[in-house]
Amino acid sequence: MHAALRLPTRQRTEDLPSAEPAVSDESASGPDVAALISQAQHGDIVAFERLMAMYQTKIHSFARAFVSDPELASDVTQDAMLRIYRSLGGFRFQSSLQTWMFRIVRNIVLDYAKSRRNKERKREQPLEATSEREIGEATTHNPEAALLAHERKSQIWSALAEIPEAYRSVLVLADIQGMSYEEVAAIVETPVGTVKSRLNRGREALREVLLSKGCLGEGKRS
Repeated sequence: MHAALRLPTRQRTEDLPSAEPAVSDESASGPDVAALISQAQHGDIVAFERLMAMYQTKIHSFARAFVSDPELASDVTQDAMLRIYRSLGGFRFQSSLQTWMFRIVRNIVLDYAKSRRNKERKREQPLEATSEREIGEATTHNPEAALLAHERKSQIWSALAEIPEAYRSVLVLADIQGMSYEEVAAIVETPVGTVKSRLNRGREALREVLLSKGCLGEGKRS
């Protein structure tokens, strides 16, 4: 998936993270990536699109954990990339690009999900309307196992929808995206110990939901 971007004038200070923790990321390091960032900061749209090609799938999968409709998730992904473009002039290489970007992405996705929930409550839509979700790369403990079957992915998406946001964010970032504890902590702005605790609780909560749905082969609990 690679959407053509319609990029507005970049804003250097709007919606920037308050600080950039020093967290390394091999996927966003090295002279080639640094050169792309520099070129994009100077208005090179092609360079920016090359950067986004590295991260668009991850941004979209994060959005899908909070937005039930695939087309809407694509719209949120587009909005996130536009916000990144407008804010990129303020990136100072004090963290990995991925860490910096996902702090922006997470805020946009959560704001969108909150706004949509409020609209749905006003329309008095049933909760079941947002329970059908698909996942592309998740599992209860690691991303690889989720690739086994499309049905399994759908079960995981549906189960994630029932997990509290604080747990869902770290599950997506750590188990789906494969980020380190340190990078997840930088993105969600909590200590590493809190991330580990939320991840453990989130995994258990996800396992309980999957068990209740009979998705783990252990049967439903009475």
